[in-house]
Amino acid sequence: MILNNVRHLDQTYQERMEDRRQVKGQSTVKGFTQSNIIIPKKVITKPSNLTSITNIDIGNEVCHVAFITVYKAASSTAHNVFLRFGWARNLTFVLSSTRSKFGYPNVISSTESLTKSNILPKPNGKHFDIQCSHIIYNKSAFEYFLPNDTIYIGIVREPYEQYKSTLHYYRPRYIFKNIKGDFPASIYIRDPLKYEPRSIFKYKFNSSEVRLILETLASEFKLVIISEQMEESIVLMRRYLHWNMKDIVFLDQNVAFNKKDNRLVRPHDRYFYRKWAKLRAQIRDQGPDFDDELILVKEVRKDTSIFCLNDSKGGEIIPINTSKWRRPFNIIWEDCKLFRMGERLFQQIIRERQYGPMHI
Repeated sequence: MILNNVRHLDQTYQERMEDRRQVKGQSTVKGFTQSNIIIPKKVITKPSNLTSITNIDIGNEVCHVAFITVYKAASSTAHNVFLRFGWARNLTFVLSSTRSKFGYPNVISSTESLTKSNILPKPNGKHFDIQCSHIIYNKSAFEYFLPNDTIYIGIVREPYEQYKSTLHYYRPRYIFKNIKGDFPASIYIRDPLKYEPRSIFKYKFNSSEVRLILETLASEFKLVIISEQMEESIVLMRRYLHWNMKDIVFLDQNVAFNKKDNRLVRPHDRYFYRKWAKLRAQIRDQGPDFDDELILVKEVRKDTSIFCLNDSKGGEIIPINTSKWRRPFNIIWEDCKLFRMGERLFQQIIRERQYGPMHI
């Protein structure tokens, strides 16, 4: 039953935000502080046969990217990819002028788009390269601050799973404190309008207008990542952005999927998801070798996960040899620290390098 799908949300929730466990300037990652991040200048690799690398890798890598995050849509996993890419190249990020009212350095605003007052100015002599903080998307506002050749990447998640994850993570007081009974989430889902009189449920959505908006967005975004197809999405993104394979290696962060349908989700929400959940059309355009690269990425991710979870801090490395889709590279322990780093801590460290400790 539908109500059984959310009943587990009524249990006592013990999770605490990572930043609340931190002492300012320190990390919950064992053995890590900002001062001991090491980005190796040299890595031992096997000789590369550059003639075996396709045009996908030879093209100039895209360094101007806007990633439009969505709460509880596995955006933390994708976010880490963008942060690591920019960190390794010392690119300039768009960052919040102050911490959000919730105390999160990775949130610029939940009510407006980019403005001169809610972000820090560009460092002297530089321009913004990457925007991946939480912010309301507005194309005109983004174009004002970002270069003209910026590539826009979005992300979506199956609507009902996103709804459940949001309730479980944020546990809003108006549901879990104000609704009396043993199962407040179950009571809420029976009649949301009763507890949210100004909820979006009461507004009427013209389906043709929704489709028009989505067509506009489709023309503005190069790719929309599908959370349930994260690996396929990331491989496709690598090809679009001409990044190296090491740039897209990732470890799952805060991801848990339970594929169940729920007809309480509004039709426009489900249409929005289905609009983007058609990666196969884009993948087909990549040719028959896409699935071969996908298999390779899965293998590299599996080996990386095992290596990083072993907590071996010595000189061990994983050598990744050259192939049709990649130049050779190594995975070392210092990479694991970055793979596992949460976006809030990562942005704090980027903020200090970009502007100095006064803005932490």
